Amino acid sequence: KKVPVLVYAGDADFICNWMGNKAWTIDLQWYDKARFASAEDKPWMVDGKEAGEAREVGPFTFLRVYRAGHMVPYDQPANSLDMFNRWLNNKSYAV
Repeated sequence: KKVPVLVYAGDADFICNWMGNKAWTIDLQWYDKARFASAEDKPWMVDGKEAGEAREVGPFTFLRVYRAGHMVPYDQPANSLDMFNRWLNNKSYAV
């Protein structure tokens, strides 16, 4: 159905670690699994600074947020606002 999906994780989150979240997104069964698994992670830039890395294929995105713990908006409020604004406006995270 091509429903947009965003999975994000802070790279300092010890409760839901980003590596485990990225692993299940790569292994998730969906129509573009192979393309997603072989896609490159690309820098996510906010105000000229690297805020994280994104892997995007079609409607599915995994976003690693740098210097953020379990409460990403608390740790990275400006970057979180950018994340949500891009999501709501269907804009890419990758450079």
